Amino acid sequence: MTPRERAAGVFSRDRNTELLLLTASAAFVVFAWRALDVAAFSMPANSNRILAQFLLSAFLGHVGLRFVAPRAAGQPYAIVLLLSAIGLTFVLRLAPDVAQAQANWISIGIAAMVVTAAVASARYGELRRYKYTAALLTVLVLIATGIFGTTINGARLWFRIGGQSVQTTELVKLFFVVFLAAYLADSGGVLARPRMRFGGRTYSALPYVIPLLMALAASTVVIGLLHDLGTTALLLLLVMGALFVATGRLLFVGVGAVLLVLTVAAGYVAFNHVRVRVDVWLDPGGHAQTSGYQTLQSIYAIEAGGVTGAGLGLGKPTAIPVVSTDYIFSAIAEELGLAGAMGLILLYLLLLTSGLRVALGVRNDFGRMLVCCIALLLAIQAAVIIAGNLRLIPTTGITLPFVSYGGSSLVVNFVLIGLLLGIANSPDAQA
Repeated sequence: MTPRERAAGVFSRDRNTELLLLTASAAFVVFAWRALDVAAFSMPANSNRILAQFLLSAFLGHVGLRFVAPRAAGQPYAIVLLLSAIGLTFVLRLAPDVAQAQANWISIGIAAMVVTAAVASARYGELRRYKYTAALLTVLVLIATGIFGTTINGARLWFRIGGQSVQTTELVKLFFVVFLAAYLADSGGVLARPRMRFGGRTYSALPYVIPLLMALAASTVVIGLLHDLGTTALLLLLVMGALFVATGRLLFVGVGAVLLVLTVAAGYVAFNHVRVRVDVWLDPGGHAQTSGYQTLQSIYAIEAGGVTGAGLGLGKPTAIPVVSTDYIFSAIAEELGLAGAMGLILLYLLLLTSGLRVALGVRNDFGRMLVCCIALLLAIQAAVIIAGNLRLIPTTGITLPFVSYGGSSLVVNFVLIGLLLGIANSPDAQA
């Protein structure tokens, strides 16, 4: 590559668009810090450092992408950074003692994204060869968690490493996405046809579903033993969406919906904490002083927000237990109102559409399905947690991508975005 071509890449139109969009994140956190100060919120002593660290990390991530992924779409990083800005603001508002940790995880996640994008630009195709290895790692990580993990809130999903809790199901999502994309790239065309003709005979395409069903069944059984029905539901919904994208057949959506209902029913019968969540979903008032308290406070917070919200720092979202993780959407709805909540939902829709747009431009089947699966995974996860906060479905305990407090989830989600950007920058995505 000549110096002129390298310079043209570094100063590409996509990166310039990204830089312009990043000003929204910078403006949001600056105004949010000012709003919290005006609201007489007790800011932690290191709040200015947190703000500076976020802005510097965001800019360095942008500079890194100019060099390692200059031709990648400009929207995904800008969108996830704005989501991270919203998340950091509300973590500072709701749990000031962990705001510095959240800022640190965002910085680590951005660095991991740039490294992943650099590697994926040239070598993401090699992941296709490790399709079944990724499926095996999915199951092995879950088994290791069951043996050596720590139980929190009824689910055994955590490892303690260096004093930090790491949620292993976040790694499972990464491995499963690689397996699912490779599997559908290899078998999606066959599954799109109910029957095949070969040598003058007609054969059913159903046997091609067996590897997927085996991997999904093994993961579901192990996740069920870990008492984590939220991740099981997430993986089932991802498989349903990815199969429909790859084949266009509603049959798979219907079968997936039946499996999802059966899984929830089995969880209700087998696990007490799942039964409690379903009972609270159906009648939170009947458990107002015990298990339904969190749900009722979430509903009250959303109602109190109205259309425009109580104002940042002026609501009472801390009345909701575990608000910085499981119910952060309710806190946003209270203080930013329906307008802010709808804005957050629109950001996830924009992230989904920008990811699918990237997929349309990828000529390689595996790359196209991998980008699709990443976009679907993040959108489905957001939809599940938001629906739980709104009491449309039982709560699941999974995090709101890029917004909820959490280290492992933030880093893995940024890695997924780095993978998406690397594929978008690869020769397979160039006209």
